[in-house]
Amino acid sequence: MTTEGQDDSSKEEFTNRINKQKGRISSEFIEETKYLSQSQKDSWNENGFILIPNFYPKSKCEEINQTVIDIVRSMVDNSEEFNHAYIDDGHIGIREMKPPIKIENIEDEMSKVFRLHQKGIFNEFIKREDLLDMLQDILGENIDCFLSQFIFKNPGAWGQPWHQDSSYFPFDRAPQVGAWLATSPATEENGCLVILPGSHKEPLHEHLPDDRPGSNYGYTEIKDHDFLKETPLLLQTGDLLLFHSFLMHKSFDNKSKHRRTAMVYHFAETGTNFGEIDSPTNEWISVRGKGLS
Repeated sequence: MTTEGQDDSSKEEFTNRINKQKGRISSEFIEETKYLSQSQKDSWNENGFILIPNFYPKSKCEEINQTVIDIVRSMVDNSEEFNHAYIDDGHIGIREMKPPIKIENIEDEMSKVFRLHQKGIFNEFIKREDLLDMLQDILGENIDCFLSQFIFKNPGAWGQPWHQDSSYFPFDRAPQVGAWLATSPATEENGCLVILPGSHKEPLHEHLPDDRPGSNYGYTEIKDHDFLKETPLLLQTGDLLLFHSFLMHKSFDNKSKHRRTAMVYHFAETGTNFGEIDSPTNEWISVRGKGLS
């Protein structure tokens, strides 16, 4: 597949599928907490996110980054012609559609790697008791991790437009919780995450195709909203963001000379019905509660 191979019809088909979620609401708020502080509870209910600085050691973040690079180098032969996606050893790698500024290794061309949380350091992370304690106050005692993705934001890469994650999740209950771990510093210059505080209280909006030529498959955009109150999240290596799956967010383009990386997991209540056909990027693993038995 060439970089021009993603035609308008495939974008339209994907957009129509996720817009089946349009209009859904999530009215669940945290009422009582066992592990979250009052300020964390208030931030979740009012803003749709909780930021935990210095959650994970920098050395572990470096290990995550290098482990994913090793996976990518094993997955893709540098001599291969451009393909959009690669599958190897249960992992799914997605290549960047926009040509990178500088290519020295295959990871310089990658966008995301999915399905990492079944083993190794990635599996260790989703079983951390301090993480699961916080998630329990939001989702309840029975928790699954259903999605993991490592994000390469290489120099020159476009950001992802405004979207709500639940548009991609045709599930029978909500919300889900994203756990965004910064594995490198995130700045406005290198393409940090940007959120719209409080937007998790709104229904799922219509998502239109990302109309930039050569945009990545799966990129859609909310256009029927005022984003003047957008808030860039400047994160340090090891900072953790927990966010509501209805929260509107995007990322800036990477205008720096350095890669910006993040490891992102998504959690749901055990027993969630994923619809008629589950996404190939999902892998449901119970991490706390009745699913373990």
